[in-house]
Amino acid sequence: MNYQTTALWIYAPLYILIAVAGIGLSFFGLSAPIFYVICIGLIFPVIISMRLHTLSESGQATLMKETSNWTVYVQGIPVQEKRSSLKNPCFFTPQRTQQFFMRGFIARLCLQLVAVGMLIQQTLANPLLSYYGLAAVFALLFLLVPLYRTLMALREIYVGKWALQYVDATVGYQAFFIDKKGPGTALNKLLSVL
Repeated sequence: MNYQTTALWIYAPLYILIAVAGIGLSFFGLSAPIFYVICIGLIFPVIISMRLHTLSESGQATLMKETSNWTVYVQGIPVQEKRSSLKNPCFFTPQRTQQFFMRGFIARLCLQLVAVGMLIQQTLANPLLSYYGLAAVFALLFLLVPLYRTLMALREIYVGKWALQYVDATVGYQAFFIDKKGPGTALNKLLSVL
């Protein structure tokens, strides 16, 4: 049994730091990082989840879900709740798995390029002062690091440096990226903000 006594955003200090930095940069007229976080952190995962749901309903993919029981305290009253989280999807062929994730990472890359383009346009529209230039460089680094990771993921998919695992229970293939920390699901990498 899991317990939650406070809001979920308190449990992720990195996201609080990103939100504060984004709000701070918006005072300099740089709203591209906020656009990036909203698109990649909120809208993009919903679109991917909806796409996976339609593929699951049409029989082209199998979704594996993990259900956990939670006790949430709402104004001091314990409420029992079941939460279902989406795990790595399974596709029937390795080619279909590659196609889904290739398209997903290309869509992610396009959103990231739009955010970088927005940042460049916003930087050129404002006067170049020392503190403003420092804020623009910080925002550019914030956007370029995930862009680089997306490009590396696309390269790994294209050259086949990722791992596919056949799952007997679902008769399908799951995709994983292997890094220094070990294997990580392709869906987590696709939906990560950073």
